[in-house]
Amino acid sequence: MDKKQRRRLKTMLAELDNGERLRLTKRATKLRQAALRTQKPGARRPELDEFLFELVAPELGDDGPTDAELQAAAAAGAERGIVTGIVAGACTVLLDGGEVGATLSTDLAARQQSDLATGDDVLVERRGDSRRVIAVLPRRSLLVRADPHVAQRRRAIAANVDVVVVVVAAEAPPLHPRLIDRYLIAVEHSGARPVLVVNKIDLVDDDRRHDLLARLQPYHALGMPVLPCSVERNEGIEEIRAALAGNTCVFVGQSGVGKSSLLNALDVDAAARVGEVRSGDGRGRHTTTASALYELPGGIRVIDTPGIRRFSVEDDDPAAIAAGFTEFAPLAAGCRYRDCTHVHEPGCAVRLAVEDGAIPRSRYESYVKLLGGDGDAPRWLETPGFGPM
Repeated sequence: MDKKQRRRLKTMLAELDNGERLRLTKRATKLRQAALRTQKPGARRPELDEFLFELVAPELGDDGPTDAELQAAAAAGAERGIVTGIVAGACTVLLDGGEVGATLSTDLAARQQSDLATGDDVLVERRGDSRRVIAVLPRRSLLVRADPHVAQRRRAIAANVDVVVVVVAAEAPPLHPRLIDRYLIAVEHSGARPVLVVNKIDLVDDDRRHDLLARLQPYHALGMPVLPCSVERNEGIEEIRAALAGNTCVFVGQSGVGKSSLLNALDVDAAARVGEVRSGDGRGRHTTTASALYELPGGIRVIDTPGIRRFSVEDDDPAAIAAGFTEFAPLAAGCRYRDCTHVHEPGCAVRLAVEDGAIPRSRYESYVKLLGGDGDAPRWLETPGFGPM
């Protein structure tokens, strides 16, 4: 970590109260210990500050190059473009003259999974007949997920998006609200707003459609658009087009839910590759292997992402997870304890709201299970009265 990062970390920590600093330090210590256990002998021992900075970096944001650095780069002929696709050590960039290939600087290539995303604004310099990305410009939003292999690291999914379109299927693969909740936690931290699209609605009869939409009513109650559609029957496509008009969006969801088919339905010229759901287990096939940006009519830009079967939240911090359950926020101020986890503390206003029906029990159960991994909810959840209040 360089001196500039250390100053930013020190400033951020100074703004926290003692309890917040202690919780953050404990979390960073836990991540460092996990990294040390898997470290090869003789490797440099990472400092605790590095893990603290990783935790607070999303709040600090990316300062990017200074105005003087931007002016110097422009004077040297650097161009500004948008990343439309990424491969190892290189990417494609949309410039005024069209889409071009560019290599990454050595430093950026080493950090590209966490520090570069489709949708990023970048500076590109010419080197003879080739181009190279030399800087990532400040973002207005960034959607990330936890790295499945390195606990303290995050992976960038899409940058500078206005809307995150969470695509689920009414059938094949089956709809899992808890996966939706995982996405919403990430969306809440990203700076974008969510839209929920329920594809393949033609595969269920009227009774099952009614039951399905009733299960999704808590999301609609939060003010989130819930848009059923059928790509096969061209049902609901115009409503989705209207909801996305003029926005940069990213499609996320499991393999097989129909993200690429939906993209093609919005614009046949997008020509995104489409696959079938596997017949053996109902899971989807990976037809999109890397994120790519498409420009559609109506001022819509769509980043299509590879499907994933499990979306991990960044950490198990109750505050970070609770932030994805936006209906908790107005009530949490009434909890007896400022750092209430809404699970076992007496005087919890959130649990009281669940008991009174002001918060759907399904949403609260999802929160508790996410907080504890995929284990069972506390036993008091299954009994009247909910335990100590």
